[in-house]
Amino acid sequence: MHAACLIRILQGVIAMLTQDDRRQLWDQLHAGGAQDRLSPFLAAAWAQCASMGVKPDLDALPCLPPEQFEEAKWNAIRAYGYANRFLFKMLPLVSNPNMGFALFDPKGVLLKLYGAENIQSWCRAHGIARNTVWRMETIGANAVALGLQQYKTMSTVGEEHYCKPLLDVAVHFSPFVTDNEQRPGEYLCHGGMALLLPAEQSSPDYLLLAAAAAYDVSLHMYMGDNLHSMYLPDNRGMFSVNINVTNGKCHILYHNANIFDTFKIPYENLYYQKVEQLLDPLPSNQDFWSILKEGKTVFEKQLTLSVHGRESTYLVTTEPYHQSYLGFKGIRFFIAAPSQISSNVSRRIGNNAMKTFDDIVGDSPQIISALRLARGIARSDSNTLLLGESGVGKDIFAQAIHNASARRDKPFIVLNCAAFPRDLIASELFGYEQGAFTGAKRNGNIGKFELANTGTIFLDEIGEMPLDLQATLLRVIEQKAFMRLGGSTVIHVDVKIIAATNADLIHLVEQKKFRADLYYRLSTLRLNIPPLRDRGNDVILLARHFARVVCHRIQRSVPAELAPDAEQLLLQLPLKGNVRELQNLIEGVIQLNSDFYIEARHFQEYLGMSPAGEEDSVLPPPPDAPASTIGTAPPQQSLTREALEHALLINRFNRTDTARYLGVSRRTLYRWMERYHL
Repeated sequence: MHAACLIRILQGVIAMLTQDDRRQLWDQLHAGGAQDRLSPFLAAAWAQCASMGVKPDLDALPCLPPEQFEEAKWNAIRAYGYANRFLFKMLPLVSNPNMGFALFDPKGVLLKLYGAENIQSWCRAHGIARNTVWRMETIGANAVALGLQQYKTMSTVGEEHYCKPLLDVAVHFSPFVTDNEQRPGEYLCHGGMALLLPAEQSSPDYLLLAAAAAYDVSLHMYMGDNLHSMYLPDNRGMFSVNINVTNGKCHILYHNANIFDTFKIPYENLYYQKVEQLLDPLPSNQDFWSILKEGKTVFEKQLTLSVHGRESTYLVTTEPYHQSYLGFKGIRFFIAAPSQISSNVSRRIGNNAMKTFDDIVGDSPQIISALRLARGIARSDSNTLLLGESGVGKDIFAQAIHNASARRDKPFIVLNCAAFPRDLIASELFGYEQGAFTGAKRNGNIGKFELANTGTIFLDEIGEMPLDLQATLLRVIEQKAFMRLGGSTVIHVDVKIIAATNADLIHLVEQKKFRADLYYRLSTLRLNIPPLRDRGNDVILLARHFARVVCHRIQRSVPAELAPDAEQLLLQLPLKGNVRELQNLIEGVIQLNSDFYIEARHFQEYLGMSPAGEEDSVLPPPPDAPASTIGTAPPQQSLTREALEHALLINRFNRTDTARYLGVSRRTLYRWMERYHL
């Protein structure tokens, strides 16, 4: 509302009845006459008061016992804080010294009077003070009781009041009302604001000012209850500190319930309480108090905070605000424990295990034995080492073990140790702080171990981990703690480690390429996953399974079936890439052939093999690549782009596996990839 308009309202004075006139009319109303002086609504309210036995000739307004009044003030602390904030800006505009504001709780208890000394003295003379009770059953019909009852803005002036103590008073009242979020269509009343002044100075326009005050407070009540949740998609704790622009005092204006979960403290009502009620005062929390005093903006700054005497590390983000014209100044704090951030980021990036033991196909004694052992491993929290050739499904077993463990609902984070340059593996594992190295993200980065906290981390290709980093990993396993690169805060984690490799770690230990102590730490539990060539008829079961999966994915109405000669051919293939190669082979044949019945010739055409019975039964390369290119180091000029793409696809673009599959060094593989721009 524009200030000039408010001033005109506040300065407007309309002549009213004299005190004797009001007393005479009031007597007539109680005698049953002059009923035209009351609206139908007020007349009904008077009749209700009479039926309740309310005595009109009260000598004074009733009061609450002191202990009950203290409880009423505490319960209305939010309304008190928001009303103070509104009236701080409004009271200097009030030029009428005979007008004041009164704050009421939802039960009609007057909590505080605001205004100049004139109106304060006048109220005292008429028995209007803090702690007085304005309910219908105590002082009869009045704007406060009726407004709280009806959730409506209304006025009662002079003789319209049922009881004598308010005979000379004009009351313009508006309640604080918000929607009931738990019961749509219903409302909640949190108290209200009244304009009080002598009856002879009243004007209907004053009701607008009462409504404006109540609307402002109601809006802030709603914001405190709901708007902060829009900032917090990841359940961070949040509280907003209001800074009094006159004296610099700080109070908590609103907060969410998550702040108590974040700080691990019992819930309590902190609205308009001192900040020291939540965080310990100086000399503790010096960084926090500095941020608050100077109004600093920080983003996920790592701070050690002392809460109720207990110190812990948190990530703090702030959002200062200052509206000088509106009289608003303060700062919003968003607080998260590092574990909260890790858990939320992990959930968002979707690094969760998808496979279970039910997804592992086969009934050979070898796979049955491996599954039995794996289920036992899932019941343990000990570190586990998965061993097996490339393509046997170590990653599937890792996911299945996680999903069968007590950590199944926690993060499952994967890191392929061969997929990153040696200089970046440490930052991927442990994260880094802002400015830790050239090219680091502005706000730092969370590492895989932090993301996996309370869950499982799967370290694939562990044999490729640099020797110097192996020592760091060993310390993390032993201490269950680490520091980010460039950081000084120790981060504690509870993580189950599953490592996997197709390398001979014992041989690497003998060659001093892998630490023996790390090997023993990682291999508390060991699982050897059998290669496909040792699993007999599982090849056929897997081939049929992959055929069904591929047909479903490409939306073929009728799944493809394998002819007996095709199954016989699959049993003869060496399948050096194991299950992964078989899956790739089945998908390729089905994608390139629309035939419902898949025969041996389809595989021979796809693989460029000689007809069955003519020559060899080894797995050759794709068309355009000679058979000698697979498994041995081919001449550089003989490997075609198609053969290289085929090898990469079979090995899921793992360069180490692809080089081993082709029988070449990784350097040679890189040269070929560079030549073909792969």
